[in-house]
Amino acid sequence: MTLAVTTGTNAAVNEAANSLQAAQPTGHTETARRAGRGVLLISGSKIYFLIAGYAGQLLLPRLFGKPEVFGLFSTAMSSVSIVNNIIVGATVQVVSKRVSEAVDRSELTLRQALAVQLWLGLGLATLLFTSAGFIAHSLLRDPLLTPLFQLSSAVVLAYSLYTAFVGTLNGRQNFRTQAGFDIGYTTLRTGSMLTAAALGYGAVGAFAGFATASSLIVVASALVLGLGKRGEPVSYRAWISFMAPLWLYQSCVQVIMQADLALLKRSVAVILQADGATVTAAAETASRYVAFYRAAQTFAFVPYQLLLPVPLVMFPMISQAISQGDEAGAARYVRTAMRFSLLLLLLVAAPVAGAARGVMGLVFPAAYTDGAPALAVLVFAMVGFALFVGAATIMTGAGRPGLAASIGSVAVAFLVAGNLGFVHYVGVGDKTLMAAALGTSLGIAVALIAMAYAVYSRFGTFIAPLSVARALLAALAAYFVAHTFGQSGKLQTLLAGILGALTYIIVLIGTREVTRADLTALLSIARRKRK
Repeated sequence: MTLAVTTGTNAAVNEAANSLQAAQPTGHTETARRAGRGVLLISGSKIYFLIAGYAGQLLLPRLFGKPEVFGLFSTAMSSVSIVNNIIVGATVQVVSKRVSEAVDRSELTLRQALAVQLWLGLGLATLLFTSAGFIAHSLLRDPLLTPLFQLSSAVVLAYSLYTAFVGTLNGRQNFRTQAGFDIGYTTLRTGSMLTAAALGYGAVGAFAGFATASSLIVVASALVLGLGKRGEPVSYRAWISFMAPLWLYQSCVQVIMQADLALLKRSVAVILQADGATVTAAAETASRYVAFYRAAQTFAFVPYQLLLPVPLVMFPMISQAISQGDEAGAARYVRTAMRFSLLLLLLVAAPVAGAARGVMGLVFPAAYTDGAPALAVLVFAMVGFALFVGAATIMTGAGRPGLAASIGSVAVAFLVAGNLGFVHYVGVGDKTLMAAALGTSLGIAVALIAMAYAVYSRFGTFIAPLSVARALLAALAAYFVAHTFGQSGKLQTLLAGILGALTYIIVLIGTREVTRADLTALLSIARRKRK
């Protein structure tokens, strides 16, 4: 489930960061404890969210039976996830901020938030429902997607309302209830989708389960929290003006993460129809390619998701250092955080890329190993994406959120052009998935280079070139070790991954990229996070 795996990414950081910032102002011991409990509760619920998402992602291909069905499901899910993730990322932050600034007015804020989100949700849901046929037939060239997009309109409306309740709980620092809702919804949604698939209702049934679970959690939230109280609202203009930059940035992030799936679906279908294939035959083949590509994404996203706590730590530390005029301290945090991020990301990515075919065979049916070449490229692309998000978080903490959105917009243009251009250049065959992965990598590379330059211009530091060279050397060694031993057999693949990771660490130590001072710095960051 694309949504289950990715909705919790930025949302997890946003909600946990809100929890930390909302509970920090006084600096009292009890406040610090409440902050710690909040981060643990919200992070725990998001970890459960990710685990459940991956469980569904790995089980659905087997329950659906045919890769074409999983590809159809993944195309629709990735497309609607872009909208849902934007709603979650922006709304929770806005509502939490409004509530935490005036807790005594939280009932009024909830009422206003529900009003804003109702109109927003109704508008988006209506647009999606009425344009479902056009999106399916004209853009993605598959009529079977129409009912999936129509069902997803109910999900969009439900998410719009649900995030108002979640933001209210977050702003009130009612983290236990917030985590309970998240865990309950995750269980209900995943269970509904898997049950529908197991009963043979296919992609339509899974989406119906998704829509049902989303609607039920809104009803449950309203019963527990109510609908707020009438009163003098905050200026709607101020509300929207605060939300708009968040929407733009989240839009860029989500398109970079998700759009290549829909672009692949369209490109393959267009190419085959131009060669004389029927609409049905072209759509089925395109869905098969999407299924294999989506399976590759499942593992490629892992390094990015493992690094989610880093932005959570960076944002308040850098913001505080800047507000106190400690430019040297801010630069030190930037340099340390980005370097550690690179080292940890490659520790996971290099062995996965090297043993890509074996990794795909660990959990997916044999046919899905066709996505292995794409995985080898995508997992490194996600390293770049994680660094971009970390750098964007730094610039946001420095008071430049608009810059992150602008760079993201340019990256999206390169990603779309790269995907369409590369896939159409190689055509439909054994290089198609690799071409799509390279198109995505192009957009991410542009984003990372531009954001790295922005951070360097602001703080005078980023990642030292020598550190990059040593990390890449270690990653190359790890890749070849994992590639040599991890091409077949589950046990052999696992051992290859371990050997690759050990090789990576040994090379880093041998080149003195990792020293005792690094361990001291890590302990310092951990202590700062607890405080």
